[in-house]
Amino acid sequence: MKAIVLFIVLLLNSSIYTQTQEAQLKTNDWYVYKVVLNNQDYYYSPINNDENENTVNLFYYVDHIIILFCGETCGADDFLFIDDDEFSFADTICFGTTSCIGSGGFSGHYWQFWVYDQINHYQYEINQIDATTKELILTRDNGNKAYFYSTYLSSPSYVLETTKVYPNPIQSVLNIELPAADYQNVLIDIYDVTGKKIKGFIEHWQKNISLNIENLPAGNYLLELKIPNEPGRGHFVKIIKE
Repeated sequence: MKAIVLFIVLLLNSSIYTQTQEAQLKTNDWYVYKVVLNNQDYYYSPINNDENENTVNLFYYVDHIIILFCGETCGADDFLFIDDDEFSFADTICFGTTSCIGSGGFSGHYWQFWVYDQINHYQYEINQIDATTKELILTRDNGNKAYFYSTYLSSPSYVLETTKVYPNPIQSVLNIELPAADYQNVLIDIYDVTGKKIKGFIEHWQKNISLNIENLPAGNYLLELKIPNEPGRGHFVKIIKE
């Protein structure tokens, strides 16, 4: 395995829309927000203490693809090839604590996306979300995907910050009290402590919403409230099912 000296730097985001995809891949910092493993979605969430919402998770420096996660710094440059819709590499080297390799949290799922076997091929697509934000989608040969934004996105709308969720702990019916707003619908997703999506609802926007979650096993969960078609993460509430 080739030794690599990694210089970790933050690269300036580019606002030039006419750049090729290769140029955009190399000139933006990328923040992961979702991975798809074997057709199962896993979302980043702040429920795990080992996640750092301000960490750049992927960027390019000189001849290296730099991958950051959970205290790990991995560089992929041995036989690194990049063109306008895919890149590939044959070797990586990591420096760090190895604290999340094999873990069940989101960082563990993110690491699984990158686990390689000989030469790795990644198809990629870059989409313009708005005037300042791009989305990067990586797809492996096995169909697994990783999704990134070029900026760290917090709650898409502060209107959800005033939402009331009760009772908590919950036995069967979860009540959600939304603030007055002009939105038509709200997305409600429930994740377990590993970041795995357990349930999803699309509800009409109204002051009071009641969800029957009686069949949900007892345990700790993360509830995400999100406005449809808004990029980024929504408003999160920790809930306990008795």
